[in-house]
Amino acid sequence: MDASSPQPFRAGLAVLIGRTNAGKSSLVNALVKSPVSIVTPKPQTTRHSIHGVVHRPEGQIVLVDTPGLFKTHRSALVDRLHARARAALEGIDVVLHVVDPSRAPGAEEEMVGTLLATVTQPRILCLTKSDVRRRPHLDAWLERSSQYQAVVDVSAQSRRHLETLISAVLKLLPVAEPLYPAEQTTNASREFRIGEIIREKVYLFTGEEVPYRTAVRVDEDRTHVTEAGNEVIHISATILVAHDRYKAMLIGAGGRMVQEIKSAAARDLRRLRDKRVVLKLQVAVDDKTLD
Repeated sequence: MDASSPQPFRAGLAVLIGRTNAGKSSLVNALVKSPVSIVTPKPQTTRHSIHGVVHRPEGQIVLVDTPGLFKTHRSALVDRLHARARAALEGIDVVLHVVDPSRAPGAEEEMVGTLLATVTQPRILCLTKSDVRRRPHLDAWLERSSQYQAVVDVSAQSRRHLETLISAVLKLLPVAEPLYPAEQTTNASREFRIGEIIREKVYLFTGEEVPYRTAVRVDEDRTHVTEAGNEVIHISATILVAHDRYKAMLIGAGGRMVQEIKSAAARDLRRLRDKRVVLKLQVAVDDKTLD
């Protein structure tokens, strides 16, 4: 092809695989420039394979965020999360192996390696936290460069080398029509994103005290137009927990904890919807609907 000829449009799916808290969700959000996946210090807060869409004139990357693999005691939830991570590898075009070089490789990385050994798609080694001064395991990962089609050292927080990563992924995607319209940045429904924002705040405010099975149900999402012609979004949601003790914990003394969660979630929802948001939040016990 002549150098002056327009390059063919490329499009496809790039799945992010890595141990828990390797920085996959932060990376997806930074690449998409939108809060597609929730980010908390609590392992396994990503439960579903969520698509984040990167649009460029030369192509479209559909990023698939997945639950991280982590070594823990067996449970039905953990098994389901790991199964979802494995299922996300089906039908994809590129694998992004996301690694945090500040953490020592261990059993979780061995699990990721076993999973990667089953795929034939091209791989990119994505080293995170390039803005962190001390990453003692960086050289050990660089020694594995020959196992990958490309190695990119990035920082989601400072946005370092994100365009380099996007270019590396686009080169490995097939020539194809875009999978999503130009204005769409995620496959997640509005209701799902509302629930995830609230769930993120639950984990950020409670840390390790609240179990993985905490869920959020969106009960109402409606737009009200005031007499002045301004749109106000009214959202009602319920945080679902498995036991009364977790309900009491999330409500807090005098209702302070749930109020803090509500205030923080409302701020993010206002940024997401770019309108005034009135959020009503309650906590309920429901051990049947939790995943």
